[in-house]
Amino acid sequence: MKNSKKIRLTNSELAMMQLLWEAGRPLNRGEIMEIAQRDPDDPLFARNSFHVIINNLMDNGYLDATMNDGPGRKNARRFSPLLTRNEYFARQITMTDHYTSADIPDIVAALVKADPSVDPDALLRKIRAAVKAAV
Repeated sequence: MKNSKKIRLTNSELAMMQLLWEAGRPLNRGEIMEIAQRDPDDPLFARNSFHVIINNLMDNGYLDATMNDGPGRKNARRFSPLLTRNEYFARQITMTDHYTSADIPDIVAALVKADPSVDPDALLRKIRAAVKAAV
């Protein structure tokens, strides 16, 4: 994945990424627009900005486009995220000017504090497993 200098996505770009993360599979333009325009009074992004959003996300290394074989609209180019939602949010934190790895415990503690339903023992087990898998 390209290293992006861009720190924050625009609201429309983030809406596109959220849509693709929630879909859990690559989507073509028609599928994306159907979801984005479900509420015509409050679309996720403007219909005419689709290509600008997609191209910005691909240029910045957030999306990949794949071509399907075969004729017809069902086989159009499909778009998929190149990073998970959590990888994106981690990138937001780590790309700030004042972040250091020493901040990680405090960031985790702040997340736990923000969600009182968290079971600390279960969370610590999951963190250990996730860190082992990442290294």
